[in-house]
Amino acid sequence: MASPWATPEQLRKHLKLPAIDTDQASTTIAAAETVIRGELEQTIDLVADDTIVLVGNGRTVINLPERPVTSVTSVTEDGTLLVAGTGYRVNRYGILTRLGARWPLDAEITGIYSHGYATIPAIVKQVCLQVAGRAWVRPSTAVAAESLGDRSITYDKDRTGEALTEYELRILRPYARGNESR
Repeated sequence: MASPWATPEQLRKHLKLPAIDTDQASTTIAAAETVIRGELEQTIDLVADDTIVLVGNGRTVINLPERPVTSVTSVTEDGTLLVAGTGYRVNRYGILTRLGARWPLDAEITGIYSHGYATIPAIVKQVCLQVAGRAWVRPSTAVAAESLGDRSITYDKDRTGEALTEYELRILRPYARGNESR
């Protein structure tokens, strides 16, 4: 995975603390990144030459699941290599358009493409710091359920601060992907 979206020092400044345990802060930041990626169903970080296998839908367009799309190396349709500009085109929003035809229903569409952000957008980084800050202030002590046999504990993310707020979800919406692409 790419480098962290925020540093322990940035978390320390965000929380206005005189000092911070850098190992614990790094773990908390990584957990916040995981929560955000999960909510957005996006990697966010730059990924080069990712391979995706999609299923043809009988339409002229199909959505690549990750965005922004920075480049497409190749697209094949049931093993046949398509030529960019005559067989297909793609835009940065991940809309893969079949030119002169439709994507055959149930055909295997394989694409190799690069996607994500080389520099994490400032608003995504800020939300990461907010989530990590809440988790730091309210550590995982909010037990929602506990079992005794074979010891099982379930934590309530809302009470630990790890859940995204409605406001955070709203400002991150442009970085999420619609259901049709998944």
